[in-house]
Amino acid sequence: MIEISLSLTARHANMDKIKGSRTVVIDVLRATTVIITALQNGAKWVLPVAEINDAWERKKEFPDAILGGERDAIKLPGFDNGNSPLEYTAEKVSGRGVILTTTNGTKALENTFDADEVLIGAFLNMTAVAKYLADSDKPVHLFCAGTRGEFSMDDFLCAGGIISLLDSISPVDPDDLCILAKNTWDAGNKDIHEYLSSCKHYNTLITNRFEKDLEYCLSIDTHTIIPKLDLVSRLVRKYKA
Repeated sequence: MIEISLSLTARHANMDKIKGSRTVVIDVLRATTVIITALQNGAKWVLPVAEINDAWERKKEFPDAILGGERDAIKLPGFDNGNSPLEYTAEKVSGRGVILTTTNGTKALENTFDADEVLIGAFLNMTAVAKYLADSDKPVHLFCAGTRGEFSMDDFLCAGGIISLLDSISPVDPDDLCILAKNTWDAGNKDIHEYLSSCKHYNTLITNRFEKDLEYCLSIDTHTIIPKLDLVSRLVRKYKA
C-alpha cells in the first residue's frame, strides 16, 4: 500500500513528509506545465531557480540558455520568455536549456532537497505520473505550489486527480488532505473550467489575457513524459515511462 501525503503551498511545505518520498511538484498555472512543454518540445533541460537574481547569475554559466519567468503572471523585463507554455515552442527551445523562475512553482522546487525523487506533474501528464508512482510502494508526497504562498484550487484539483488515478491502479493510504483532494477531483473533473471559474488565479490569467494558456494548461493527458529533477545538478530532464 502506497502512503500518500500532500502540501498545500510552497510556503507551507511539509518537509517531514517530503524527506525520503517520491515528491510530485504541481503548479498547473503555469510553471510545471511550462516544464513539461519545454522538455516535450526538445529542451535539453530546465533549471528552476527561486529568485530573479539567481536566474541572471545562472545565465552567466549557461549563456545559450533561454531565460524564462514571471512575477504575478507578467513576463520579467529582459527575459526571453514569460511563463506561458505556448511560448516554449520547438523552434525556440529545441536543443537548448531553459532557466526558469516563477512566483510559485520554482519556489516549491527549492524545498525538495530531501526528497528521494522529484517529479513534475500537471493535468497534461496526470495518468503517466500515476502509472509511474504505482510501480513502487515508496511514500508519495504531492506538493502543490499554491499562489503567492496561498492555497490554489487548480493545484489541489490536479493532486486529487493523480490520487484518484493512482488509487485505481494500486492500493493507497492517503492522509486527510489527500482524501479531500480526491473528493474535490470527483466533484470538479466533469468541467474543470467551470469548477475553477470563480478561483483567484484562474481569473488573474483571464485578466491578463491568457485564456489560451488556460485551455492548454487544463487539458488532461496530452503528454506522456514525466520530467524528473536531478537532485545533484538541480536540472529537470525528460523521462518517458
